[in-house]
Amino acid sequence: MARVGNTSGTATSHTTLVWVTYFLDLLAWIVLLAGISSLQRTDYVNRGGTVSDVYSFQWWVVVFQFITLVGVFYACAAGHHEIGRVAMIAFLAISTVLLFGETNTFYGNYRRGVEPHRRVTTYFVGALLSSIFNLLLIIYLGNTAMEIVSPFRRGGVVHKHGATTGTTGAATV
Repeated sequence: MARVGNTSGTATSHTTLVWVTYFLDLLAWIVLLAGISSLQRTDYVNRGGTVSDVYSFQWWVVVFQFITLVGVFYACAAGHHEIGRVAMIAFLAISTVLLFGETNTFYGNYRRGVEPHRRVTTYFVGALLSSIFNLLLIIYLGNTAMEIVSPFRRGGVVHKHGATTGTTGAATV
């Protein structure tokens, strides 16, 4: 499973950070799933056993986050993180925006004391933690992308036609 990054010392710690953050994000997703499931169950009981579409958007957010986490896991575990890095970061960004919207919506419900209070709080906390861990994954996965793109971080000199020579650290434009 340690296929993210290189085999050097700093890459190994970077790989560990990615995997720890990923599994914390997965735990936050489980809290998110528990929150929306309990809210849907309460709505089902309150409506006398009929299913409503009150939480259809919230279910979409939970499913989208799960698909994103599965994709990130596959890409990192199979070693395809270099190829799919932009796509992973894009999906994580979209999921993060959706989760921030849910956090905003359910924070208002939490502050107003909407019943069932614990279930609203569970969904709110799951959305907040998932969005935070998504941001960390974006930073960790995007960080190594900048090492590949920027010749200045490798100590090279960029000339007019993009050729990299020397290690003086000065750039000629």
